[in-house]
Amino acid sequence: MIVSESQWQKKNKAIIITGANGNVGSYFARKFLESDENLILLIHKSEQRLQSLQQKFTGNLRIIKVDLTDISLLQNKLSKVVEETGWQPDRLIHTATKRSHDFKPLADTDPELWKQIVLMNLVGAFNILKCVLPFFRKNEYGKIVLFGSNVTRIGLPKGSAYSAAKAGIANISRTLAAEEAKNNIIINTVSPGPIKIDDSQFSESYRKFREEYYNEKIRDIPLKRCASFDDLLGLCKFLLSKENSYITGEEFFITGGKI
Repeated sequence: MIVSESQWQKKNKAIIITGANGNVGSYFARKFLESDENLILLIHKSEQRLQSLQQKFTGNLRIIKVDLTDISLLQNKLSKVVEETGWQPDRLIHTATKRSHDFKPLADTDPELWKQIVLMNLVGAFNILKCVLPFFRKNEYGKIVLFGSNVTRIGLPKGSAYSAAKAGIANISRTLAAEEAKNNIIINTVSPGPIKIDDSQFSESYRKFREEYYNEKIRDIPLKRCASFDDLLGLCKFLLSKENSYITGEEFFITGGKI
């Protein structure tokens, strides 16, 4: 069997997805695996949504269990996978997030919880970027999509830590785009509004919060629905593709027409 140069290059490249056991991350993983991409999936603890993928796509898939706030462990585990597989990571989708789950105004929020949420979101983003940039710089090529949120421009009552952290991620993206342009590394932020997800694993209080929040927000969305995973995937695929050679440092809001 003769393998073309483009096929050979694809077989030696890999996409890194963080938060890969989450709703968005696991959906993206399935779609990219169905397109015969190599994936390095980063998860914290649970891998429930990835079990069927592990069985079906054994040759194209590696899973790393790691706390993104532990940069030494992250670097070690990622380097080990790259060495073992021979894959060269050239794209990153960062979906991992920690939400404000106390649902309290800032004045009533526990300072330690606020700190933990900001730490996971901002330091986690810094750490994964710090770890993948050497691979991208070495090959003078890289595409990155960070997941923000529409709350970066509208705020989030009873969720100040999450709102602040997502705004920080959007600005990390803008800054990194300017710093790494000379290395042919492109980075953008995708900031969705409400997304239709499976929330069965969340606590009853968080599900109630989501229901009340989303029912209120959907009334203001011209398309009168939440975003689907496919609504997010199409944009991310383009931003990560070779066709995107000029769009960088941008924040894309997926809100169904809500300004």
